[in-house]
Amino acid sequence: MPESSSGRPRRVVPNAGDRVWTQVSVDASCSVRSWPHVERYQNTTLRYTPGPDFPPAMEAYLGKPQIIRLFVTLDEVWDYRTDTYDWNYLIGVNKFEGDSEHYHFHYDWPLTVPSPLGVHEEDYLRSHAECAESVMLNIRRYEREVAVEHVISYEKYEEVVERVIEHYKELCPNIRYIELMNEVDIPNFGELTVDEFYPLFQCGYRAIRRLNERHDYAIPLLTGTMGLTAGVKNWGFWSDFLKRLAADEDRTIDFYSMHEYHTNPCRILEFYVRHEALVHELGLPDLPLMMTEYGLRVGEGDAGRPHNLQNACGEIQGMILGSYCENLRMFPWCTFHNPNQQLGRTMFVMDEAVGGYVPTPSGHTMKFFAMLGDTELLIEGYTYNRHVATIDSATGRICVLLSHPGEGEDVHELSVNGLPAKRYACTRYLVDGAHNNWVANHACTELEATACETVEAQDGCWEMSLPLGENAFCLVVLDPIP
Repeated sequence: MPESSSGRPRRVVPNAGDRVWTQVSVDASCSVRSWPHVERYQNTTLRYTPGPDFPPAMEAYLGKPQIIRLFVTLDEVWDYRTDTYDWNYLIGVNKFEGDSEHYHFHYDWPLTVPSPLGVHEEDYLRSHAECAESVMLNIRRYEREVAVEHVISYEKYEEVVERVIEHYKELCPNIRYIELMNEVDIPNFGELTVDEFYPLFQCGYRAIRRLNERHDYAIPLLTGTMGLTAGVKNWGFWSDFLKRLAADEDRTIDFYSMHEYHTNPCRILEFYVRHEALVHELGLPDLPLMMTEYGLRVGEGDAGRPHNLQNACGEIQGMILGSYCENLRMFPWCTFHNPNQQLGRTMFVMDEAVGGYVPTPSGHTMKFFAMLGDTELLIEGYTYNRHVATIDSATGRICVLLSHPGEGEDVHELSVNGLPAKRYACTRYLVDGAHNNWVANHACTELEATACETVEAQDGCWEMSLPLGENAFCLVVLDPIP
């Protein structure tokens, strides 16, 4: 039998039909780096807004986000027909519906429904802000009314953006990041060219600059834009934007913003490498790259939305890979969304039978990331970023997150080497088509252990065999027993 680096025999089993075997060998005595908790950047939506009781439930399950991304829609807070503001508007009500006399672009209104719980904007903002360290506030809509149809002037747009940011910053002082516009290159968000979009960005950064100068905020506002769609597939738009930015001597930019939805996690790294190279070539500042939306896509348009288990498992690989990109922050989509539209990506749903919010497999993915320790351990060989192992420096708890993003069955032969000679409480949390999956079985309303046993390290090693079915993933926890 071949030997592992620890000197112990390593079992090698050939593939058999749809079943494959994967060896995962963890060295508990070898730390790799401090583990960057990738789950600390989270998203919300205005298309289907939960009640103010949701953010505390989310925080209780996932921990406090370092950044929570929130939204303000300009056509709901400000009516250009009357030049009036509705600061605490009822979310999801189209005030232009039935008005044929005034121009109003459709944006994503066909996909928007009023908040199922009648939530108002200030309640949504305040409740989420109270459960996060800092807020990224996205400002969007009216882009086409200004840049294409010219029914709103650039001067008025800049004035409105400034007033809106100022009002909500006073309401939520931990608003730190302002993301100007969202996916402006596609029809649902304006379908603008770089030449049409860039003057809007200039209006925004000038407004933010004046607010910082006027108020001298304890938490200054940082400026970014524009939630590019399709990642590296849309590189032409992004490179044109960066070139335009580099030529703008009056610019203010504090972070870059883009989105990625795909099953190929290598696209994350490809965009990051290209972006860093072009930023350096153009002499632009080396700033955080915020991937303000991330998830899987398995086709085109709405048909490309994954099912929840597929998204939950696939995100593990992408977020582990992305964690090695120093300037990258990934915001998975989305904490809570319309189950009739995006059940495949929502982390929580409202379950009327239990009278509260329950996690889906995508929510469990974030929970597993939150349960990982502060130090990453070495996994020998190459595992396609599908697995990660950590140890908690305070308690000695070891966590191994295993995933199988694909079809068939993958039998994971897990070994943890370099262990002290002691006993451990081993707990496994399996998420698959039958376990911890509310979407498949509404009785699964909370995360439950699927196996608990006491194990003992033999000659510094502990081993187990764990079959993972299609798109399954599992967190294995070893707690030292005193």
